[in-house]
Amino acid sequence: MIIKFYERKLELVIRRGKTPRHIMVVTESRFLDRLDEFLEWCRRFKISEVTVCIREGERSVVSRSLDGLSLNIVTGYSGKDEIVDAVRDLARLVKEGCLNVEDVNEETFEMFLKIRSSPDLIVNVGDEIPEFLIWQSIYSELYFADISRFRYVDFLRCLRDYQRRERRYGR
Repeated sequence: MIIKFYERKLELVIRRGKTPRHIMVVTESRFLDRLDEFLEWCRRFKISEVTVCIREGERSVVSRSLDGLSLNIVTGYSGKDEIVDAVRDLARLVKEGCLNVEDVNEETFEMFLKIRSSPDLIVNVGDEIPEFLIWQSIYSELYFADISRFRYVDFLRCLRDYQRRERRYGR
């Protein structure tokens, strides 16, 4: 009963502030059992993109759109893997004469990444530093949730913490 009151209070506070556009969650595969619930929480606060990075599993990246929400699921695919793959693809185009070396810049490079948008908030369930989306997450806010079961109240605490931060984007 008290937790529900606390959740309602947090919801009211969060609705008055700015929420992240893109949230990335770094977790284990058991999180997928509760993914629908998590996506519903994100929809409540108009979060438009969610990236779930699973530490273990066969290397894959799946992206899809679900009722106005973009969902990316990354398994076993580190940020280093993604950067190496992007460099290989760029090198191949240069070698084939389809791209001039002088035309390679940050914008061109980002076109070859699996996930192109930068997460505003990275929720890391556990105590390891996340190694996903290295390029995209350079200015992301990190939130470490050292808990075994990520509940709605924990999600609300993440959003409240995000709103309290001054985003400086490397400045």
